[in-house]
Amino acid sequence: MTELVDLFGWAEHARDAGMQQAAQHADEVEPGWSERAYTFLIGYARTHSDFISEDVSDAAIAAGEPQPPTLRAWGQIYRRAAKNDAILMTGMGRSRRRNASVCPRWSSLIYKGRAA
Repeated sequence: MTELVDLFGWAEHARDAGMQQAAQHADEVEPGWSERAYTFLIGYARTHSDFISEDVSDAAIAAGEPQPPTLRAWGQIYRRAAKNDAILMTGMGRSRRRNASVCPRWSSLIYKGRAA
């Protein structure tokens, strides 16, 4: 059983390191990207009660926000928003980009109502 627990610990460490590396690379390519992305996510969470990550990145693309070299860089942004009690993973959704694969569904903890 200890080996199984260690495997999960290793996987979580690898996940976190990968997200951090993707966000750092995004900031190297597009200075300040992480802060802009975080600000965008917080603004989105204020006007949307629940969503999947693709909803936010699609909205950022539509708004003309700079994009990271890989959309995986958003993972670190979600972890930060969750840690700051702005969003909470409350279920699962279906990805439009990844052949309907399962992805996290987020609920806003700072929802103020739809934007006018």
